Amino acid sequence: MKRKLEKKINGCLSVLITVVLLPLLVTIVFQQKQLSDLVEGVSKVGEFESEHGEDAKIEEKVLAILAREIGVSSSQEAILAQAVIARTNLYRAQRTKTEEPGGCSQEEMQQLWGEEFEAAYQKLKDAVERTRGEVLMWEGDYIYAAYHAVSAGETRNMWELYGDSNMPYLNRVSCLEDTRAEGYVGVQYWEKQEFFPENVPEEQRVVQVLSRDEAGYVLEVQMGEERLLGEEFRSRFGLRSPCFTVADLGEKIRVVTKGLGHGFGLSQYTAEKMAGEGAGYREILMFFYKNAVVTTV
Repeated sequence: MKRKLEKKINGCLSVLITVVLLPLLVTIVFQQKQLSDLVEGVSKVGEFESEHGEDAKIEEKVLAILAREIGVSSSQEAILAQAVIARTNLYRAQRTKTEEPGGCSQEEMQQLWGEEFEAAYQKLKDAVERTRGEVLMWEGDYIYAAYHAVSAGETRNMWELYGDSNMPYLNRVSCLEDTRAEGYVGVQYWEKQEFFPENVPEEQRVVQVLSRDEAGYVLEVQMGEERLLGEEFRSRFGLRSPCFTVADLGEKIRVVTKGLGHGFGLSQYTAEKMAGEGAGYREILMFFYKNAVVTTV
């Protein structure tokens, strides 16, 4: 059940990052000549040094993952926190033999950062080296270091969605700053006939939120005769967040969402705000993963 949950959440997060976050990070795609010049500059980028080749490969993977998960314009402490998250999830995936977090290739990094490639690469490399080997653990095992872009004002208790998840480090945390984030509220409309399958009778074309967790995220939805988890409903309709309200406007269905992402674990927006106020990366991590510890492997 936990692996299925992680796969679903990671899938949704990947879509979120691709659709919402990456466009905010991309500066410009250079012409072929400029890209060629940058490729020549790649050889100047230092590789990770290590007496153990496997360790160096791990850290290179962490950098590639980090490049996909956070923007280089973020505060250094927020990037450091994300580096520990990336490494933790990588080690966890390797231990459980599940799919590893996706990373950026150097070509993708070049397109992402353009002429700032070397400086951006070095900034992330410094973060990976400063946190080298650091991971989040709970009771001797790597945690599922969930994260998202913006919460709905609070992060979520994992046990409310899956009682047998055994992830006491994913608990409810107040993130009031998130309510001021750009894109915090999203509004989407559907024609009613698009929202429901054709074989559903008119009188059954009703959506009702059955339950929410303590942070306001939807746990269960009744859609006609079908009952769905909030995450399933979100995935089916490509919603930005499982914290939503549904309104029947006659010919149309309106869904209003709050936040960006599934709402579990670290909120990147609040992490950035904490870093801006002087919090260190370990302080940030302990704020969101209260029952976990940062240790070095």
